[in-house]
Amino acid sequence: MDSNPILQAFVTSVNLAFSSNNGVALSKLFVFDDYPISTLASRIHASDDLDYYTADIADGMHAQITLKYLDYVRDRPTAQATSSHAQLCHIAELFTAQLTLASGPWLLPVMRSVARALCASAQRAHAATQDAAAFTQSATRLLQLLIVLLGDSAPTASSKRQGALIVAALLLRISLRTNAAPGAYAGKALEAQGLQTDPAVPMRDRVSFSYWLGRYYLTCYYIEAARTQLDRAFAMCPPWHYHNKRVILRHLFVANLLRGRLPHPALLQKYDLEPAYYQLVTCFRHGNLARFQQTLADNMELFRSQGHFLLLLERSKLLIFRNVLRKVRLLNQNAERSNVLQYADVLAAFRLAAAAPDMDLPEMEAILASMISQKLVLGYLFHHQRLVNLSRKTA
Repeated sequence: MDSNPILQAFVTSVNLAFSSNNGVALSKLFVFDDYPISTLASRIHASDDLDYYTADIADGMHAQITLKYLDYVRDRPTAQATSSHAQLCHIAELFTAQLTLASGPWLLPVMRSVARALCASAQRAHAATQDAAAFTQSATRLLQLLIVLLGDSAPTASSKRQGALIVAALLLRISLRTNAAPGAYAGKALEAQGLQTDPAVPMRDRVSFSYWLGRYYLTCYYIEAARTQLDRAFAMCPPWHYHNKRVILRHLFVANLLRGRLPHPALLQKYDLEPAYYQLVTCFRHGNLARFQQTLADNMELFRSQGHFLLLLERSKLLIFRNVLRKVRLLNQNAERSNVLQYADVLAAFRLAAAAPDMDLPEMEAILASMISQKLVLGYLFHHQRLVNLSRKTA
């Protein structure tokens, strides 16, 4: 059998990297991007006996990892997405076992590559089959990996816990995009929150985790918690990562809007957000509910792709009515009791804002009661007198 010098050099390099605990070198050998995979695959022939080459690796676990990876590389260009994903899951399982045995964080660079590859591979398999099983498989492997990382009790600077945040972020990402990962997976990811302020953890991992945790909280309607996490991610993300800051800002915009906080137009302009965001700000500020909802409808695909359409549609209504109520109070400021508003005046304003001429008093009163019960405004209702008394603390 003719020797394949490429395979021989690859196996020799892998053996050297494993024996010297060089995780950076391993991360450059065990690559999962399409171009390097296809380049390496073109150098591996179908007749090559991979067991023959990996037999030179003394450690059995290292030899098995290398063999499965080379199998994966050779099959990847022609294999179905589901088969390729199954192979990658097996590689991830082997790396997790190796990481369990290793001491210190030296394997983390290659672990990061494997974790990201699991998500990308699951997306390819899902696109080919429309079956969420691939995401569930990836989430299971990531959970196993996260348990190993969080289980290291050494100080973070010399611990595997340095890699926990990126794995937790990927778990949250899978659970958000497909709903395939059970809540327990996301719950385990939340256990990594204590590492967010640890300087031993890479900044990029802290930004990624804050971003995905913010999105997770936004989906769970924990608006203030989501705003805090997304604001942290936006602040920590370096300014030269313009695209990443723009992606974060889209979600931070929603979290702030649902807390009644509007961005400065210059910020939206700086990151070139779509015109729909400007329109929403204008409608929200002016108390134009009908136009706000029409803007959402006109840009449904944009906001659905971000996971924000229903959130904005359902949660913005009372906030916009609150702005309308403030404007009515402002118009009434010269009255003897400026904080006491007639139901008739409020109803007329609500009808105009919602473009709903059929709105009646019970519906309007229910809206006011909801705002007061949720403490969006301070005050109380006089049902029989048809008055609403707003506290002077209500801005």
